[in-house]
Amino acid sequence: MITITLLSLSYIAAISFRIKDIKAPVARLLTWNFHLIFLVLSVISLLLSINGYGFKGTQTERMFLTLYAGSGFILYGFSKPEINARYYYLASLFAFPLVLVVGLLLPFLRTITILASLTLFADSEFERYKIDDDFAMQTKSTGILTRYPTYSMVEDKYWFFEKITPDIINPGAAPGTVKLSKLGNDSVHIQLTAGGTKGGTIRVDTIVPLKQGYVN
Repeated sequence: MITITLLSLSYIAAISFRIKDIKAPVARLLTWNFHLIFLVLSVISLLLSINGYGFKGTQTERMFLTLYAGSGFILYGFSKPEINARYYYLASLFAFPLVLVVGLLLPFLRTITILASLTLFADSEFERYKIDDDFAMQTKSTGILTRYPTYSMVEDKYWFFEKITPDIINPGAAPGTVKLSKLGNDSVHIQLTAGGTKGGTIRVDTIVPLKQGYVN
């Protein structure tokens, strides 16, 4: 809920600044610098994700995007109507939630809008199971968007980054007990027990490589 909370507070603050006609040039300049920093970090996060990488941490990229959008809302609250690209850029950011509201009101766009809203605003749930100092198995689920969590291998890379390889296993259930045993330097033995959808027990006992050639 942290994403929707931060964005809601930023949106309310922007409306308040707009109504009260707040003039704070120093705060506006600082917010612009803050906004541009998180714009750059968000773009880097997007490029990393395309290549299967990310910043360290389970919610880091989402926080970058949230702070980027939230600071954009506040900047719009500080801004006065102008005919320039910067004002229209801030106005488009501020108008995006309103576009989603309109989408919810239109029956033929409602399903797409709900899915888009959940993807953008719903925080995923992560769990990490450490293998060693460089590797961990991660489960990720996002509310009603994912019936079962995605199982990924996370590899520590280059100080601030990590490589994420999804779908190393696919048991079709949330994990119950998990046991990970490293075999040498290039593979891990995964033993997992989970409850099945029909009341049975699902057991996974497999070995997957740590660096390349992952198989389900």
